[in-house]
Amino acid sequence: MSRETDRPLWIGLVVLGVALAINSLLGPLAAAVVEYPFSQSMVNQTIGLDAVSLAVVAPWSLLAAEAVRRKHHAGPILAIPPAAYSAYMFSQYVLGPTYLEYPAVMPLHLGIFVLGWVLVVLAWVRIDVSDLPTVGERRWRIYAGGVGFFAFFTFARYVPSFVGMASGEPISEEFAQDPTMFWTIFLLDVGVVVPATIGASVGAYRGRAWGRKALYPLAGWFALVPISVSAMSIVMYLNDDPYGSLGSVAFLTSAAVAFTAFVVWVHLPLFGGDGSPDTGPASETTG
Repeated sequence: MSRETDRPLWIGLVVLGVALAINSLLGPLAAAVVEYPFSQSMVNQTIGLDAVSLAVVAPWSLLAAEAVRRKHHAGPILAIPPAAYSAYMFSQYVLGPTYLEYPAVMPLHLGIFVLGWVLVVLAWVRIDVSDLPTVGERRWRIYAGGVGFFAFFTFARYVPSFVGMASGEPISEEFAQDPTMFWTIFLLDVGVVVPATIGASVGAYRGRAWGRKALYPLAGWFALVPISVSAMSIVMYLNDDPYGSLGSVAFLTSAAVAFTAFVVWVHLPLFGGDGSPDTGPASETTG
């Protein structure tokens, strides 16, 4: 693939990184120029989210841009997690506040959301299956099992919601303060993230090329989002949020560390850690 055809992807990643940083600095984390019609608890969570977007996701996007510009085979794989994170999070920024007026920040949020999806598509079509590392079938099955566990972990958070649906009970007091945000995240997690993750996990386990192609960027996304959720819990605890607790901080931070460690292990062969880029199809079964 020529450097010219890669240009929209790496330039888009640079724009995304800068836009994420600007949004974080405009919000309650720093300048507080943008004020969201949220409960105080949701404001605390937004501060944590913005901190991760600024300190982790924006730099990741810029590093991915450089990898794409240098034509490293891992570049498109690294491009998808920050792009998908942005599409996921900024759908919440657009819908969650339940604006009753036209906010000046909406073009920025909508732009980041659209750019995120565009970059996901641009990066996906540039992932060459032949560049995936040769790591052996046993390790692929471990990869698939780990990512499948991510789907289970995500779904398990909503079991109480489904129990509540069966009895028709009200949503919890915490979620009732920002109901649109709750249902937006519910839709994204249960309706998009969980099915996509299960599909990629099953496909990768069965040796499908598309499943193994999808597994890497999906795993990367699962590094970013748990870190952001952990940061939210930390800010809630430090700000004496009534819904924050040291137990939540310990649990969510431990989960973020474990998820990130697994994701790093999965990605190491892309950089010659303990595998090498494949010279042929990603698996024997590509159908």
